[in-house]
Amino acid sequence: MRVEIDMKKSIPENASRYYELAKKARRKIPRLREEIEKTKALIKKQIKLAEKKPQIKRDKDWYEKFHWFFTSDGFLVLGGKDAKSNQRLVRNYMDKGDLFLHADIKGASAVVIKSNGKTISETAKQEAANFAAAFSKAFSLGLRAVDVYCVSPSQVKLAAKSGEFLPKGGFVILGEREWFKDVPVEIAVSYDTENKRIVSGPVDAIKVYNEYVLVIPGGDDKGKVAKQIKKLVDGWFSVDSSLDEILASLPAGKAKVITKK
Repeated sequence: MRVEIDMKKSIPENASRYYELAKKARRKIPRLREEIEKTKALIKKQIKLAEKKPQIKRDKDWYEKFHWFFTSDGFLVLGGKDAKSNQRLVRNYMDKGDLFLHADIKGASAVVIKSNGKTISETAKQEAANFAAAFSKAFSLGLRAVDVYCVSPSQVKLAAKSGEFLPKGGFVILGEREWFKDVPVEIAVSYDTENKRIVSGPVDAIKVYNEYVLVIPGGDDKGKVAKQIKKLVDGWFSVDSSLDEILASLPAGKAKVITKK
């Protein structure tokens, strides 16, 4: 170690000077350690951000403006998100040969199975009934099951008879209905790696993605549940999924994650 001596000062004076410098240096050590730790934390944060997988912006398909899923045998099922989109779905997207489903409760999605010229299977109807049950008031009310009915497009009317009142977003259903009794109120959520998007629907339709979360009515806020799902999905599929897509894929109301597959 090199030590500079001030020849104009005595040895005790030089020693005293270095003693004071040493005291000042010791006082700075805790502050320096604090700054070092802050710098280490900042570096770790920057490394984590650099390693984080970026969310991929994608062009959405036309049907993603609604609630939607594909049945296990390939039929597209659509559901309205509110009274206005229920009306738009029925008025503009329901065609001859399709089927209309609705939970037997006030406040529910209008659900349409698109036939695309094919005979709609019993499997598709059952899965669409599960979907209709999940996206109904039954979920936010905490019900575990609800009845769902199914009719043809010709039985669905958007206007009431003269002198009768029809609430906004309501429908008049004519004739006999096909019933699905005690349909479970639940929704499965997973990730479609091919199309890079969150998917939700009945378990039988979503389990083809291998890993999925099952959500039922519960006591947790929707935002908290969505974050739980995101953490699981991101881990399973090594992606940075969209929290907004997860929120949009869930029914309204408090929920609970009960199964992790």
